[in-house]
Amino acid sequence: MAPNPMDKSSINIGAKLRKRRQELGMTLSDVADSIGVTKGFLSDVERDKTSPSVASLLRICDALNMPIGALFPNNDSQVIRQSERLPIKFGGIDIEDYLINAHQQSRFQAILSQMRPGGGGGEELYSVNAQEEFVFVLQGSVRITLEGETIVLEQGDTMSFNPRLPHTFKNNSDTKPAEALFIVSPPPRN
Repeated sequence: MAPNPMDKSSINIGAKLRKRRQELGMTLSDVADSIGVTKGFLSDVERDKTSPSVASLLRICDALNMPIGALFPNNDSQVIRQSERLPIKFGGIDIEDYLINAHQQSRFQAILSQMRPGGGGGEELYSVNAQEEFVFVLQGSVRITLEGETIVLEQGDTMSFNPRLPHTFKNNSDTKPAEALFIVSPPPRN
């Protein structure tokens, strides 16, 4: 789902990625070739015309030697009211993600993911440079694929796993939304 460039209710990451790439003196081709995507795709990401999968976003940040947390605002407040949350473009398909602990010094990263029917992190497996990931399904049913094994979590179910193992997630329903809280510790630094 492409973001609306005029929508100020979300955080656009493209400009930050472009700035970092230019700081490193890298071309679009340099980055695209190093991570196995097209130059056009990377250009669309930098212009916030498309939202990459979680796996692609992690690879882009890795190629730019950039912690993924640098893409999101640094909020020194420990309280983030529901009405003050801004969607982040963390990657994925048919999904709204919210970084719900924006404090840069936190020892964990908490992401609230609201998935439309069939939405999720994308088909491609990815890994995160962290020690532990915790998932709590708040609504609906979420399918976690971890090293080729599929686990279905229903509302109220939780799961912990090593986020360095290849994984992805998806709303298990094609008709109902799902919502899950993902906590990663320590926050990924790539």
